[in-house]
Amino acid sequence: MPVLIVMGGMPGIASNWRCSGAEPPQRAPAAIESPAIAPAIAQVVLRSPRSQPRWPRTWELGAGVTFRLRGRVDTDAIWSSQSAANKAIFGDLGDVAGLRRARIGAEGELGSYGRYVAEIDLAPGTVVPRDVYAALGSRQAGGEGQFGHFREPFSLEGGTSARFFAFMERSPVNLLDPSRNWGLGFYRENLDANSALGLGVFHAGTDAGDFQGGDGSTVGFTGRLTTAPVNERDGAQLLHFGIALSERVPEHGFININQQPRSPLLELGDSSTSPFVPVIRIPASFQQLINVQFAAANGPVWTQAEWYGSLIDQTGGGLVFFRGCHVDCGWFLTGEHRSYDSSNGTFGAVRVNRPFLLGPAGRGRTRGYGAWELVARFTFLDFVDSDTPLGPDGQKLGIQQPQSTFGVNWYLADRMRLMINYSYVMPNEQNSGTSAASIYGTRLAVYW
Repeated sequence: MPVLIVMGGMPGIASNWRCSGAEPPQRAPAAIESPAIAPAIAQVVLRSPRSQPRWPRTWELGAGVTFRLRGRVDTDAIWSSQSAANKAIFGDLGDVAGLRRARIGAEGELGSYGRYVAEIDLAPGTVVPRDVYAALGSRQAGGEGQFGHFREPFSLEGGTSARFFAFMERSPVNLLDPSRNWGLGFYRENLDANSALGLGVFHAGTDAGDFQGGDGSTVGFTGRLTTAPVNERDGAQLLHFGIALSERVPEHGFININQQPRSPLLELGDSSTSPFVPVIRIPASFQQLINVQFAAANGPVWTQAEWYGSLIDQTGGGLVFFRGCHVDCGWFLTGEHRSYDSSNGTFGAVRVNRPFLLGPAGRGRTRGYGAWELVARFTFLDFVDSDTPLGPDGQKLGIQQPQSTFGVNWYLADRMRLMINYSYVMPNEQNSGTSAASIYGTRLAVYW
């Protein structure tokens, strides 16, 4: 039953703030009908529509503008086991427990053809902007323009939100994804062809918030085209193909690989980093990034694969070519499937058939043991090229890194899951040879 709050106020001052829910009553109270005091009434109606969860609530601020809280908390515990050679080369990785993400923000509509998102991350110990942008237009009708701080349209694993990603972290080769940056973008979806196009111009900084320039900052022109010739029942049957290109021009004549702030084990940035990949600094006039992607699903079984390439036009030297690939697969033992977001060409949320915890989003469903998913990923990263410049101490820079990751995901509810990952890594460092390390991780992930 709707809750009606009536407050007196100054004549001529009225508020029409509203939180979405059930339809308001057909007839207002007599006090509201009185023309003498109607301008002095402020009305707040709390209502929860059947078409969406009752929490977080959507507040209608008037003139088609809405406000809804959003956020997520990922709490990680990670520990490692290293061979003697690996510890001698890369140091003791140790163990760590802490917040991988602690994000809070808001989102909403800006009339009929606009929307906004504003979200910050507090996990790094400072305020870091993540998605902070406004968008105007319709992706299905003419296209949508977007401006602010948001993800460049590039890889499939990068474009899939970490809320829905099957592993605790993206593959190590995702280092070549430009990730979030400040820019202007244009997005278009063709529903008939099940295809999506994203284009944009971006500025990438050298710090976590992309505010600072300097060596390694770039201006990028990025585009991605995806198509899903098979997409039935919201991704239950899926065949996805995509290609992305990004042309990067360094502002100060240097391209840096793996430059963002990082800790040995606990990731803090958007793109994955690796404790085994060195920071590689190359004087250059140009960089081209390439991504080719594939995904398929047949009910509870899914797979995806991507190849990344980076061509760097080195100043005073030969062309430097880095590359890598990953192949992922998964199986929902309890019969669920990953949804597919055709407007972005990415994977979306998982709807748990029988949630272990029945929250607002699980009403009307039978309580059960949640959803259980087994996942595996095989990655190969090759950042070795004979034309790579030497390091500051005259050492060779570069690494080849095969890595296998296995995991179990327990979805207690649509928006809560417990993740367990194990990775076996055999980095081949150019100066010291091959070593081995095992990395274990757990995460409790909650979003709203």
